[in-house]
Amino acid sequence: MARFFGLVMVVGVLLAACGEEAAETADELSPAEMEELGIGDIDDLKADGNWGPALTCKPIPNLAALSKPEVVVSLDGLTLHLTDKTTGFDKVYPIGPGAIEKGASLTPTSLTKPGQVFYMRMDQAGAKETSNPNQNVWGWHYSCKIWWPDPATGKKSPVFAGLPFIRLEGAPSLGYAIHGPIDSFTLPNGGKLKRGYVSHGCIRMEAADVVELYALTKGSKVPVRIQQAVERRNDGTAVDLPQRWLLSECTSDADCNFSGGKCKPNFYAGRSFCTAPCSKYCSLDKYGYPESFCVTDPEDDTQGICTLKASMFNNACRRYPGFELYPSEPRFSQPSVKADVCLPGSQGWVGSPCFTHSDCMTGFSCHMAGPEENRPGFCTQQCTKYCPDKAGYPSTFCVTGNDGKGECIQKCSLQDDCAFDYACEPDVPRHNQPSVTASVCL
Repeated sequence: MARFFGLVMVVGVLLAACGEEAAETADELSPAEMEELGIGDIDDLKADGNWGPALTCKPIPNLAALSKPEVVVSLDGLTLHLTDKTTGFDKVYPIGPGAIEKGASLTPTSLTKPGQVFYMRMDQAGAKETSNPNQNVWGWHYSCKIWWPDPATGKKSPVFAGLPFIRLEGAPSLGYAIHGPIDSFTLPNGGKLKRGYVSHGCIRMEAADVVELYALTKGSKVPVRIQQAVERRNDGTAVDLPQRWLLSECTSDADCNFSGGKCKPNFYAGRSFCTAPCSKYCSLDKYGYPESFCVTDPEDDTQGICTLKASMFNNACRRYPGFELYPSEPRFSQPSVKADVCLPGSQGWVGSPCFTHSDCMTGFSCHMAGPEENRPGFCTQQCTKYCPDKAGYPSTFCVTGNDGKGECIQKCSLQDDCAFDYACEPDVPRHNQPSVTASVCL
């Protein structure tokens, strides 16, 4: 199989951003305070000003607010996980966070902030816009946000479609928010979500989901942890939507609850993934997701399986643990047709799972693999004190290995950052400089 060469998918045209800078008062804003930081690509801006339902405030459901809500956003999982420990509420929503630039999402993580969180200030004053584009109001949150001023022209468009808009507190996050889907914003419901890396830093949600989130969190100061890694429950399973899709993690065929869904092992990830058998085509495409493609099963060259094409929506396959980009992979039973696709493999960087040295990038080797047990090792290199870092990949740290020599391993902030069967260990000393420590995956 072809190797992954570190392809970085760069989103084409990015408009200026999605949030607004804070004002001194809740009533009036200066031009600087109204400056937007961007929302990302918009697929249906109109020139005739016929905005239709986009000018109408969408109703907020009559739901009892949670008493102590908490939110975890996973950029790799493309999920927003809302919980309340006092009531047992637990629900997962799909999201569209920041586009990929230099290998990483434009949505900032919160893990270097106090408590590793930002906040939704739903306990503070809110605001509501009207169809009048000249109305300038500011609030920590909006029950109805309509207007977005184009930073290049100053012209306002109702891309927020009368849906809620929730700011994130905690520098540099005030310019970012949780809001509706943007795409097809003139639809009566407020639009359709593309579940991928699509914005300029804000977190997009389905229209029905963002009004529900608004209703359930109203009145609370809500901690929001934004992490890169897939969020995992205590048993190690991925936090995901009830309706699974191609390449979702699974433990049995029953988890892959779509037409023809099958659960197949991925030895690089130490877990299994959802796929479906195919003979030439995969009739599984749906709006807002990468296209599917039928390829030869890596474990059985007489069979075809469905996977997803690499795209900006999935960060060139890097959002799926234990997968890599395979360029120009032939279609099963039609090898003249090829596509860049996601298949089990190693991304080749320090800490990436591997079975052979060829799984790793140039200059790295595979350490502690057990092929006879289908147990991967990890990519590393020897070091005397320091290790290299690479944009868009986990940071690294030089530790003392079992042989007394220095080896490079992956840093972590959470247990979720580490591969299967590894632990995020705190305060591990640097090789040849024990006064410096870091949390690393061991």
